[in-house]
Amino acid sequence: MARQSKHIRFQVAHKAAQMMAEEGISDYAFAKRKAAKFFGLMDGDALPSNDEINDAIKEHQAIFFDEEHEASLKILRLEALSLMKKLNAFNPHLTGSVLDGTVGRYPTIHIQIYADSMKEVEFFLLNHNIAYETRDRKSRNKDPMQDKKNIPVLTLEGSMGPIKLIIYHIDDLKINKTKASVEDLEEIIKAKPVLLKEKL
Repeated sequence: MARQSKHIRFQVAHKAAQMMAEEGISDYAFAKRKAAKFFGLMDGDALPSNDEINDAIKEHQAIFFDEEHEASLKILRLEALSLMKKLNAFNPHLTGSVLDGTVGRYPTIHIQIYADSMKEVEFFLLNHNIAYETRDRKSRNKDPMQDKKNIPVLTLEGSMGPIKLIIYHIDDLKINKTKASVEDLEEIIKAKPVLLKEKL
């Protein structure tokens, strides 16, 4: 039974990876449900973890994208680095698929920035003639007794897709360890196109 469950997880992980890499799906939970439905599964226990899907995405990209993927990833990281240098006053950190190398055909750059207020960031962007759109998203809070707070997200137009600036308060800098500063990103770009897991 355990072996069968492992096989199912493998199948679902690779199907979800294919959808995320080729269809531009960025929501892991949605990709898992869609992949599970493809195989006629309903049991949530058989669904793979996000790490398993990330591994499958990298395998998929190695087979189908290869040099094209590496070139695109480098362009995206250089674009992120350029913007992060402009936003240096807000302690920018790259996160998500452009950082870990799992970016698909429809990429989105995610950059976390830290400020006392969103107005600070908006004023900066306006002063530098950088166009953006505004929306909020709910933070993920595992404690049901605590209210989820709104996190401002500013969307910019990038060369290959949207760039999302996720604005946290300065006190939240320690949240989400999987991120790269300007210096970290420069080192990653110099080292190799795909970030190794052990560097995360």
